Amino acid sequence: MNRRRFLYSTALAVAATGIPVLARSTKTNRELQISRILIQDAPGRRLTPVAPNAYAPYRGYDVSEPILRIQTKQGIEGISRMSGSADALKELIGLDPFRLFKWRNDRIVGPSEAHRDLLHKLAGADIALLDLLGKAMQRPSAELLGKRVRKSVLVYDSSLYMEDLLKPEQRRGLAYLQGPMPDNPVELVVLKARWLAERKEKFKAVKIKIGRARWMNSFESAVVRDIAVTHAVRAALGPEAKIMVDGNKGYEARPSAAAEYAEAVRSAQIYFLEEMFPEVDIVATEALKRRLRSANDPVKLAAGESYGGGVPETVYTRRFKNGRREEPLIDVEQADMNAHGYLRLRAKAALQAKLGMTMAPHNFGSKMGLFAQIHLGAVTPNWEMSELDDSEFPALRAPGIEIVKGEARLTGHPGLGVLLNENALRKPHFELTA
Repeated sequence: MNRRRFLYSTALAVAATGIPVLARSTKTNRELQISRILIQDAPGRRLTPVAPNAYAPYRGYDVSEPILRIQTKQGIEGISRMSGSADALKELIGLDPFRLFKWRNDRIVGPSEAHRDLLHKLAGADIALLDLLGKAMQRPSAELLGKRVRKSVLVYDSSLYMEDLLKPEQRRGLAYLQGPMPDNPVELVVLKARWLAERKEKFKAVKIKIGRARWMNSFESAVVRDIAVTHAVRAALGPEAKIMVDGNKGYEARPSAAAEYAEAVRSAQIYFLEEMFPEVDIVATEALKRRLRSANDPVKLAAGESYGGGVPETVYTRRFKNGRREEPLIDVEQADMNAHGYLRLRAKAALQAKLGMTMAPHNFGSKMGLFAQIHLGAVTPNWEMSELDDSEFPALRAPGIEIVKGEARLTGHPGLGVLLNENALRKPHFELTA
C-alpha cells in the first residue's frame, strides 16, 4: 500500500484524498481493517525546566512523547500516547475497530464480548481507537463516549515545582526570571506562578509541589518551606485562583505532619491535597481527614496516580463519618489518563460518582493525555479538572481543542482533533503490518 495514504491524521484529510468516509451509523457500516501500527517518538521541550519534587531531582527541559499510530487499509489513522506494553498491539492487525466495542445509538457502551480481554490488555490504546473511529464517523471522540454534560473543561497547570531548590547553573535562562536572583528563594516559585498566570491560556488553577524533606536539612525546615511557598503563591495569584498541592508522598515518614501543614495553610484555601503519603495507609489517611474535618477544613484528598487501576478498591470504597455526615475517604480519583484510557476511566468515574468522588486524572509531560482528557471530561458528570504542564511538541497540533481563560473546549474536529507533523517525528521504533 502507498505509504502516503497513511499520513493523514484527520477525517478532513481523508476526505480530501477522495477516500470514502464511513456513514455515521455503526450498525450498517463496519468496513475498516487495521493494517499497520507504528510507534514514533515526538521530541519536545518544556518552556521551563522541571525543578525537584519530593522524590526526583532536577530533570531539565527535554521531554519526549511516544506516539501510537493505528492505521487502516482504508487510509484512516488513530493516534494516542503509547503507554504500557506493545505486545497486545499485534492482536489488532486485521481487525475491524468497530467490532472491538459494544454500541448503542452510535455510542460506545463498552468492550465487545469477543474482544473484552484484548481491550483490557490494550488499556490506554483505546484512545487511539476512538480517535480513528471518530474520524471515520466524522464526530469528536467525546460524542462516541456519551452525551456532553459541559461546554468546557477546567485545565490546571502543574508546572510549579520546587524552583526555590534550583542550583545556580540551573537558573540560567529561566523564562520567568528577568533580572537578578531574588534574595529569598521562595520568590522564584512566586515568579513562576505569576508567569503561569500571565500565559496566553490564562490559567485559573495551578498545582504546587511540596514535600521538600529529601532535599533540606531537616523535616521541620522542609515543612516550614512548604508552608511559606504555599502562602506566597496564594498571595501572588489572588483569592480567585484554585490552588492544589501535591506531596508526592513526601510526608510518608511523618504522616501526622500533613495535618500540621494543612492547618498552617488553612487561610490559603487549598482545594485538594494530593498524595501527601501513600493512600493505602488507611490509618494515616483517616487520621488526616479527621483532623481536617474537626477543624472544619473542606480541603479534599486526592490520590491514585501511583497504582495500576488508580486508587485501590479497598481504599476508595472506605467511608468517612463526619458527625452525621458521611463522605468518601478519598475525594478525587487521579488514575493516569494515558495508562488507563477511556473505557477504564469512564467505568471508574461512573462507579465512584455513586460514592461522591470526582475525577482529575494524572497527566505529566504529555499533550496527548491532555487532549484525551478534554474529550472524556466533556461527557463525565463528576469530572473535576484536567492536567497539563508547559511541555511543547512540534509534532503535535490540536485544532480540535482550544484553551481560553483556563478552560478547554472542543471545536468540533473529528476524533481527538489532533494533527501530526511528520517532519517532527523520529523514525518508528516499532512497526507492525498486515
